[in-house]
Amino acid sequence: MEEDQMPLEILLISQDLQLANKLEKSLIALNINTRVSFEPLDHLLQQVSGVIWDLNSVILPQNPSEMQILRSQITGPILLLTSKPQPERTVCSYFIDYHFDDYLYKASMKEVTARIVQRLWVYQNRNRLQMKRQGGADNHLQVGPLKIDLDKFQVINGSKNLNLSPIEYKLLLFFISNADTVLSRTQIASAVWGNTTGATLRIIDTHISNLRKKIEENPKKPEMLTTIRGFGYLFKRV
Repeated sequence: MEEDQMPLEILLISQDLQLANKLEKSLIALNINTRVSFEPLDHLLQQVSGVIWDLNSVILPQNPSEMQILRSQITGPILLLTSKPQPERTVCSYFIDYHFDDYLYKASMKEVTARIVQRLWVYQNRNRLQMKRQGGADNHLQVGPLKIDLDKFQVINGSKNLNLSPIEYKLLLFFISNADTVLSRTQIASAVWGNTTGATLRIIDTHISNLRKKIEENPKKPEMLTTIRGFGYLFKRV
């Protein structure tokens, strides 16, 4: 598999192995891996693209702060599955108080798969969509010397097309949408690749180095994309 096509990874929190097998078969055809846990472990939450929680076998924490922590640790969608009806007030709380993404009652595996794919698409494309809103009617965005064509996925410096790779383009949009914020490698990997596995973290510096060579006048003394040692990277609008 090419590094620009790394699979996404979904965490299923469930004790139902039959459900796990069905979900894994359904998602693997779409290049989405499935990881299963009997409970929401912190180190797992930080390494996945999204969560599917089976309420039939694993009850959500009753402590509101634990629910909020769950939401804050996931940079992708959280979907709840159940075959038992819950009070309307409880369901509304999932969305209003905890900002979960979906609640599926007696849903088929096809519907579960379709919902998670759609939610993942939204999270992966939100930076591009945000850039389009900022770009104005002509869908062009000017950032320092860089002119970004959001329709053609091109980045131009002066009269030169920088010919960014798909990953470099995604990286640049993510940095621009989070300008003047120090971003860790984990945050970058999660947003751009959809996971934070070791392989992704090992290559992230290489991709950023290649991006810097294309957008910076002097890559050895960058003005826009700088390294914050011990923390990650910072993109400055010049």
